[in-house]
Amino acid sequence: MKIKQLLTPIVVGCIVTAAPVALADSPLTSTPFAKAYKDVDMITYASVYGLNDKVFQNLSNPNITHDVRAAIINQLGFSVEPSQRANQYLEYIARSRSQQPSAITLEMLTAAEALALGYLLAMDDPTLESAVAAANRSRSSSSLGQVQRANALLLLDAAVVKDPEDFSIAFIRSLVRAQQSLRAGIGNWCAVYQNVFSVLKDFPRQRNMRPEAIDMVNDYIRGYRNYCNTRSISR
Repeated sequence: MKIKQLLTPIVVGCIVTAAPVALADSPLTSTPFAKAYKDVDMITYASVYGLNDKVFQNLSNPNITHDVRAAIINQLGFSVEPSQRANQYLEYIARSRSQQPSAITLEMLTAAEALALGYLLAMDDPTLESAVAAANRSRSSSSLGQVQRANALLLLDAAVVKDPEDFSIAFIRSLVRAQQSLRAGIGNWCAVYQNVFSVLKDFPRQRNMRPEAIDMVNDYIRGYRNYCNTRSISR
């Protein structure tokens, strides 16, 4: 996306109005960095078979690196309508512990699970308005557990706390924060750029993600730099 700072009022109005609805052009939906991991078998598998127990197993596998974990979810893609993939993954996590989903707490999750749940939930609903599990006629909100009630950023914040030195976790959280800034309106679009590039500044060398994947994200996010004045841009 190449963003022009000088947009006509009509075009700006159209963008602001359409963004909450479609979000087809956004930090979460316009950064297909899984392309940098096409040589990884599980990425190919996810592209063919979608989400199933084998994918869930890999998302929870501590031997899978966090960048590959994120790339699997990126390959699965985003949902135009809110979906239940994160809830399905939580059910898998609960089964693997012989627990009910409502019994799973943030403390019980590994960094890998918190990352996967948070990013999967954000891709389930790029408006970021959904929790892992929704209340319905047969299930009141008071009966939902802590993780069931969690939103994407809460889960990703938990992942960062569990593994604060991991670049991939921080980078994915920055993408979701950038998405939140985009949805807050054009007056916050500088923060789309700042959220992501502040993480790059914090991790100048220890980046456990393929450079090609980072570049794919940066090529999109850099367009929002035009919305920052010279004093607010992080160099």
